[in-house]
Amino acid sequence: MSAVCPGCAVGEHALPVPEALEDVAAAAVDPPAAAHLAPPPAPGPAAVRESAAVAVLVALAALWLLLGVLAMLRPEPDLGRHDDVYRAGYLLGGLVGPALLTAAALVVRTVSRRRARRREEERLRVQHARWQDLVQRWRCGWWCRRCRVAFFPAGVLHPGSPPSPALAARHYPAWVLGAGLPGMWGESGQVFS
Repeated sequence: MSAVCPGCAVGEHALPVPEALEDVAAAAVDPPAAAHLAPPPAPGPAAVRESAAVAVLVALAALWLLLGVLAMLRPEPDLGRHDDVYRAGYLLGGLVGPALLTAAALVVRTVSRRRARRREEERLRVQHARWQDLVQRWRCGWWCRRCRVAFFPAGVLHPGSPPSPALAARHYPAWVLGAGLPGMWGESGQVFS
């Protein structure tokens, strides 16, 4: 397909944006314009945040452990008159509670991370589909080597779509994001600089 540039009304200097970017060495596109004409970046995964409940449980376990250690450092009361279970509870009570809270924190952390990963995978799936659509739109653009403008020919985005005006390279990403929206094109032949 050959496209006619809205700036110079000649089609021999126009080439698709992906080809123009490959031809940077032949001076089809200068480096500052090439940065604007680059394809949309692929979405990446976001960091999974820790649950606030995990932080609370770990803080409580640490506080309880500190209190248990401090209780063990105090002089022991006479435990001889009590049975073995009471003595074991008195000596180990400051350690069992924090261990249970730490185990609960690990369970909560595992469950919350699984949920967060599932949400992130779904978000990434949706963003990847949107990104693929943007890359398709990006591939529809053309670059005129003579005028140093980008444009979308008539009918390239969808049947019946009007041609875009000549676009300065810095406006091309915005037009890729909004391509196909009714009323976006403006006057044909107008250079957005």
